[in-house]
Amino acid sequence: MTVGTVAKRRRRTAAPPAPPVAASRGWIWALVQIAVLAGESFAVLFALAQPAFRPQHVAVSGTRHLTPAQVTATLGLASDRNIFFLNHRELEQRLQALPWVRTAAVNLALPDRVSVRVTEWQPSAVLQVGETTYYMNDLGVLLDPAAEAGGLVVVNRPDFGAVRSGQRAVAPELLPMLLQIRSGFYPAFKISLMSFQLDRREILTAQTDRGWTIIFGQMVTSDDRASLESKLAALRALAGRIDLSSAPIQYINLENPGAPAVQMRGRK
Repeated sequence: MTVGTVAKRRRRTAAPPAPPVAASRGWIWALVQIAVLAGESFAVLFALAQPAFRPQHVAVSGTRHLTPAQVTATLGLASDRNIFFLNHRELEQRLQALPWVRTAAVNLALPDRVSVRVTEWQPSAVLQVGETTYYMNDLGVLLDPAAEAGGLVVVNRPDFGAVRSGQRAVAPELLPMLLQIRSGFYPAFKISLMSFQLDRREILTAQTDRGWTIIFGQMVTSDDRASLESKLAALRALAGRIDLSSAPIQYINLENPGAPAVQMRGRK
């Protein structure tokens, strides 16, 4: 028997290698991690299902024209919705769809509190359609029916048609101009403007407290609106020749500021 034969027999009769202990421990650790994760998931789902985390207390502040009940109803908080699944930005967008709401901030607090801070629009003018009046904000958007105009600018739109809250009645670029014209008119001309009117073609007129009318012309484009400055300058030039407070004027047409037309009462 040779030395090589003995070596071969030893290799054939050698014991098989032992299974790796590290691999089995790895499987056990993985199973433990899965069990822990499953337990945590169950605990989270169990907590989310608890009534204690459903919004129960809604605090509303900053409202004057809206009621807390209107704000809460607009939020649309489902009774079975968990506070963890609420999105404050989405809730704020819902509130800003209300015509009176200028800005809205919503804060969520555990376990079940929703805080709402609202900033409302202040009425800047009044739209008159027939015998009915409606508040408007700075953007010319309708708010709610108005009991009376008070000291607000009145814009008469007899051809406006059906009226609803949230509808735009006057262009947002034009309304600030009307407010400025009304506030500065008496200091400049010693007469007051009682109201403005826009017809279906957007032709702007103004009624004075002396009973006569100013025709400014169409107010559709930015150039139309920019022409108001030159038209008021033409009226100031007329005031140097005509006593606007006492002359028997029927109307002044400023559509062409280079050649304003004055119609007196009793004349054709």
